[in-house]
Amino acid sequence: MISRSSRLLHAALVVVCGAGIVYAPVQAQTSLTVPLGQSGYYGRITIGNQAPPPVLGYGPVIAWPSRDSNRWGPSAIEPIYLRVPPQQARDWRRYCGLYQACSVPVLFVQDDWYRNTYAPRVRAAQARQARQAARQARRAAEARDRWRASREDVKRLVTPDGRVYVLEKRRGRDDDDD
Repeated sequence: MISRSSRLLHAALVVVCGAGIVYAPVQAQTSLTVPLGQSGYYGRITIGNQAPPPVLGYGPVIAWPSRDSNRWGPSAIEPIYLRVPPQQARDWRRYCGLYQACSVPVLFVQDDWYRNTYAPRVRAAQARQARQAARQARRAAEARDRWRASREDVKRLVTPDGRVYVLEKRRGRDDDDD
C-alpha cells in the first residue's frame, strides 16, 4: 500500500515533469577505476614481445563475426588477450560489448598467470616510470631555481656560522665615479 506522503510526492513530480523539467532519480553511482597490474583489473592485456601467456580454452573466441569476414575460415585479425571473470568467459556473447571485442578474436588469459607473472611485472614497470618522472621533475625544478638565482638582483651569502650577507648588483655607475 502506498502511503499518502509518497502519493503526494509522486503527484508533485508529475507536475514538475509536466512543466518541462525532467525528473531523474538520484542514483548512488560509484565509479571505481582499477589500474592495469592490480588484482581487480579486467580488460585488455598487452603482451608486447613476451612469450604468449597460458590461455583458457583451445583457441580464439569470436562472439559475433563481422559481416566482411569469412564466417567459417580463420580470422585475419590478430587475437587480443583479455582477462575477464570466469562467468563472463563462459557466456562471452553476453559480455563482449563491455570490452568492445564482439567481432574480434579473443584469448582469455589464465588468472594465475596474470596474478603471479604479469601483474608484478607491470607494477615494477609503473614504479620505474614514476621514479623516472619524479627524477625528471626534480631536475627541471633545480634547473629553474638555478636560472632564477642567476637573474636575481640580490644575492644572499650565508656563512658557516649562520651570518647572512646581502650582496646587491648595482645597475649603472658606481658611487666612486663622481
